[in-house]
Amino acid sequence: MKRAGAFAVALLFCGLTAPAVRPAEPGSGKGAATVEVTLSEYAVEMPHTLPAGPTAFLVHNEGKKTHSFKIEGPGIDAILSKPVQPRATDKLEVTLQPGEYKIYCPIGSHEAKGMTLKLAVTAAQPPANAGAGRP
Repeated sequence: MKRAGAFAVALLFCGLTAPAVRPAEPGSGKGAATVEVTLSEYAVEMPHTLPAGPTAFLVHNEGKKTHSFKIEGPGIDAILSKPVQPRATDKLEVTLQPGEYKIYCPIGSHEAKGMTLKLAVTAAQPPANAGAGRP
């Protein structure tokens, strides 16, 4: 009985915490995982490791200044279409390949002030049921 209670508490706790990376929902027609990114003076907060594949960076500016989001790495040199105003959100969609990426705010001296991070992208994992139905 104690296990059932602990399991229920664990499920409740997991349901109350929002993940930083949300995989695409099966059957939703959406092929990109969503990664939550928070920008502020002068920091970029997001996971430091992600799986390869289609990825949508949902960029929230929680700062008081205008910021942006740029990613450079294997086959990618992408930036948001316009800077993100304070308390606003924008999205950047890319397809990540395994390797190392540089993420930073390209506005003024924001990168030099700390708005940068290294992102490691690992090979994508096959779906759990990829081998199902094979002899």
